[in-house]
Amino acid sequence: MDKHEKGIEIDSTRPDKPLPRWNGKYGGDPKRLPKVVQKLILRRPLTPEEKAELLWRFYELDQGGRVGKRIAWILLFVVCLALIGGYVAYTQWDRLLAHMTPPK
Repeated sequence: MDKHEKGIEIDSTRPDKPLPRWNGKYGGDPKRLPKVVQKLILRRPLTPEEKAELLWRFYELDQGGRVGKRIAWILLFVVCLALIGGYVAYTQWDRLLAHMTPPK
């Protein structure tokens, strides 16, 4: 499958249509699944093009899961840094105020 067929770079001059957008969810309605997935569920034989589309769908889902995990780890790291900074500020508040106020 090339970039046009995958839907990455759509070429309007080509007669074939790219894959429709699918975010990996179907809300319980099997008719909202891509046609190749519906055909796979019914255990019908797949053409080589459909096999390539199915592999691309699995790749898209895998990459989406990896991005979500990466965002979760970054968010966890930021929260931990904020908690450590808040703890240090809370325990050292008197010392910070003593440095910030001018001597009398």
